[in-house]
Amino acid sequence: MNYLIYFDGSNKIDQFNKEFSYYGAYSGTDKDLAKLVKQIRKIFLNCNSSSELHFREYKKDYHLKKYLQTLHKVINENIRINILIVNNEDAFSSADKIGLSATELRNLFYIKIPERLFYGLTRDLSHIGNNTDLVQVKIKIDSNDEYDKLFLNEKIIEQMNAHSAYRNKNYRVTKVISQDSKKSIPLQIVDTFMGIVVFLLEESYLENTDRSIVKSDLIYRFFSEGNNINRFQHQIRLF
Repeated sequence: MNYLIYFDGSNKIDQFNKEFSYYGAYSGTDKDLAKLVKQIRKIFLNCNSSSELHFREYKKDYHLKKYLQTLHKVINENIRINILIVNNEDAFSSADKIGLSATELRNLFYIKIPERLFYGLTRDLSHIGNNTDLVQVKIKIDSNDEYDKLFLNEKIIEQMNAHSAYRNKNYRVTKVISQDSKKSIPLQIVDTFMGIVVFLLEESYLENTDRSIVKSDLIYRFFSEGNNINRFQHQIRLF
């Protein structure tokens, strides 16, 4: 059995003008995600749009139909999205107490945060197949030069497999690769849902700007359809 995890970040901790930073991970079996991606590509085709889903770049409602149909499709699947929120001021204050520089803290967090999110998605993989089946995990991370400099991919493999062996789990991380989000619909899904969470938590809907109004309208329409708001609250977990 193959299991895929996709990871992205928003307002990263090294962006010192932000109060919080956010990191999200989205997962599923390779077969389930392949089926979902095929269905979303069909939505893109029917909407005559091939542009990337990107919540920050959603400034006009030209692609409202595409976003609504995609969000509705995804949230009504058996998805799992974990989002970890970091108070940047608290993090740097803690680092200062033990003599860590901002660069050292950033480097440590870039390793610890993805590992923590991924472990949250893999610790109960026994529900996939038989308890004795080995689940092979592949992780795909949105391309980032900082991650490459830290050899993040290799370190995640090492730490995740250490977790699995130590806790007697049935998964093994076989590969961690960087991927351009423009070529990855699952990474675009992470970005869009995390963007909605950030928008709501930071109360950006209170801003009296065209961009805020357009985003608010998208979220309102999405939540108003079917049971979407309840599924959103149930299937997206914040830490």
